[in-house]
Amino acid sequence: MKARSGPLVAWRTRRSAGTARCLAEGRFLAGLRRRRETDSGRTCEGAWIAGVEPGGIAAAAGLQAGDQLLAVNGRRPRDLLDYKWSLTSDQVSLAVGRDSRETVYDIEKPEEEELGLTFASPVFDGVMTCRNRCVFCFLDQLPPGLRPGLYVRDDDYRLSFLQGNFITLSNLEPVDFRRIEEYRLSPLYVSVHATDPGRRGMLLGTGGREPILPAIKRLARANIGVHTQVVICPGLNDGDSLEETVEDLAALDRAVLSIGLVAVGLTRHRKGLPDLKLMARPQAEAVLDRVEEWQRYFTRERGRPLVHAADELYLSAGRTVPAASAYDDFPQLENGIGLARLFLDRIPEAARARSAPDGPRRCLVLTGWLAKPLVEQLVNSVSRALPEPIRVAPVTNRFFGNTVTVAGLLTGSDLLEAAREQLAREPADLVLIPSAALGGDPPAFLDGMTPGELERALGLPVRPVGTGPDGLLGAMGMGYAQ
Repeated sequence: MKARSGPLVAWRTRRSAGTARCLAEGRFLAGLRRRRETDSGRTCEGAWIAGVEPGGIAAAAGLQAGDQLLAVNGRRPRDLLDYKWSLTSDQVSLAVGRDSRETVYDIEKPEEEELGLTFASPVFDGVMTCRNRCVFCFLDQLPPGLRPGLYVRDDDYRLSFLQGNFITLSNLEPVDFRRIEEYRLSPLYVSVHATDPGRRGMLLGTGGREPILPAIKRLARANIGVHTQVVICPGLNDGDSLEETVEDLAALDRAVLSIGLVAVGLTRHRKGLPDLKLMARPQAEAVLDRVEEWQRYFTRERGRPLVHAADELYLSAGRTVPAASAYDDFPQLENGIGLARLFLDRIPEAARARSAPDGPRRCLVLTGWLAKPLVEQLVNSVSRALPEPIRVAPVTNRFFGNTVTVAGLLTGSDLLEAAREQLAREPADLVLIPSAALGGDPPAFLDGMTPGELERALGLPVRPVGTGPDGLLGAMGMGYAQ
């Protein structure tokens, strides 16, 4: 089921040529009236404006980064949804705060035209947090002292629609459902884990029954599609429970857009938490065998594979990652499903498009154990064009425990230790690290170390690189072939 078109679809449109002409002719300035300006004597509170597009309507009005949006058409927006919805009119009134002064701007513009504002956060009234205590929740497995934002238990339907965050639907109030339906927020990303209410309640840690199918059916009646995920905890929701869950979700037909299966992740910081087991290789292979059967069935019956397994399951089991056709339109990339296939498919073209470096450059590439074979395959594809061999070194995650093998959860301290061990064996001129391990503004690793601090500790240039082959080849000094 595709998202139904509506007012919010217009967000993705670029500024039209007509708008550019209006700006050039000063017509928006002529249609803008600074209605009133008041001094409240106190600091204004509203949505922080992070950026103003040069040459846009807001820039022509004189808005600046650091201003606060207090109201749109007389109403305080709760989030980006309210703000975008209000732009569908050709007349917009903005109340903007700067220091202790409030200014109201009346703007005439083409309908559904953007103003050119970006905000510090997509939610203006605070993130809706989760009341569940999931037995496998990764946040409960974090040690103290990490970046504050890592401890936020978001369960916010707005972030689900805007950013692809998974939500349980168990924390939604009736007013939230009505707003989802009114704004046609499709698709949403929903954590199911089990469709049996009792088993799901146990997994969510609520101590009661947590039905999920009625909520998805309600969304379906409003033409809201959902991408779903199941975090598989061996002994709790695998086997017959997983069979039941997939069968129940598939029975909802086009309302369920995809079913993603991921393995539970456990760190060494699980003191006082329920005793859970990691998925062993034989269990992963059994799940993958069943996924292949489901994909063949649903592709034959419905024209799409529907069920997808996380890359981690294939790589940890030593299985070949499926072809791109098995991932439909790659709907759950942010959930680690399909990234490996996109990486592998990009290697031949990326390698052909690159030329040899201008001079020798000894590179040390640090990555997680899970991604090591993928990175090695990329390096091997261009090895003949390199004057110096490139070393790929997997980093053991001592911070969270060696069972955590993804590059995105590597800390600065573990990268530093691994780099020192490698450099003691053989020197290098450049150290490449995964940008997925960085977050926040300014960027930092989970333990708070910055790339600059890592660079100073090593005495070598350190360069973060993206998840695709192009970024890595470029960082290795391979320019585009002429």
